[in-house]
Amino acid sequence: MKTVRVMKIVSPDESQLRSLDELMRVFCSAKRYAFHRLLEGRNAKDIIKHLPRQFRLNKRYAEDAVLLAQSLISFQRELLPIRLEDVQAKIEKTEKKIDEYQHGRKTPKNVDLPTCLGGLHQRLEKLKAKEAELKHHLDHGTIPRVIFGGKQNFYKRLKGKITNEEWKDLRSNQLYARGDKSKKGNLNIRLLYDDHTDECYVEIANPLGQQEGKHAPRLRFPVSVPEKYEEEIIDVVMGEQVGVSAKGKPIIEYQPYTVEIQRKNGEYYVQLIYEEEVYGRKHCFETRKLHPIESILLS
Repeated sequence: MKTVRVMKIVSPDESQLRSLDELMRVFCSAKRYAFHRLLEGRNAKDIIKHLPRQFRLNKRYAEDAVLLAQSLISFQRELLPIRLEDVQAKIEKTEKKIDEYQHGRKTPKNVDLPTCLGGLHQRLEKLKAKEAELKHHLDHGTIPRVIFGGKQNFYKRLKGKITNEEWKDLRSNQLYARGDKSKKGNLNIRLLYDDHTDECYVEIANPLGQQEGKHAPRLRFPVSVPEKYEEEIIDVVMGEQVGVSAKGKPIIEYQPYTVEIQRKNGEYYVQLIYEEEVYGRKHCFETRKLHPIESILLS
């Protein structure tokens, strides 16, 4: 079972937050680039090789950007039959209304009959155009246009209801890193617990600040953890000692966990996602060794 826990970055360090904003902007640009290249038929492996050169991301971020793009395309394709069914139901309902008004079984309440029928026919025309578009996508294995940042926000921008900066902010508000058991739970974004200060932190690999020949620096932010989930989250990210090495060092086994950071209204939210094992109910029966006389009676 997939479990999601949400935390919040609480940091007054504006410099580091600006670095995080820039990393999120670049990651989202890479995701959009990957999305469009995949739609063009480019190979995912080739895109992963190209992204670090163009966007200065490490390979893991590149893989995650492509993964998100692939997931979005798959989701849109899975949604197509549902959207088509919904449009066809609306067409049927609209045609029924037109028939009822034309044959006098219903009368308009707020407008005259010609105006009412004109509006319904106009709606029917739009719905049939949408139906044809969705059928075309289904037949050709394509998907409708995707607007990163949201369709409603796009139209708000066109009408001048939000600024260009606000629009850009909506298109660059995500950072994502898959879990990896062999990389202390997560390679690029790690959640840490300091048992001396009793505080939790998020550490984010920032390849944009990497100097040649050195490891990428890490942005570090304190996070606010909901009290009721604190123990659970610490158990997930801290790992468990499973043995001792030949040199006497503890061997720690980590649980893989995915982290997604989203910025909303100037606040930064950290989503921890991990797989929680769910065990089925078992009926246990006590067994004991039979006495010799019982063995004879049961034979």
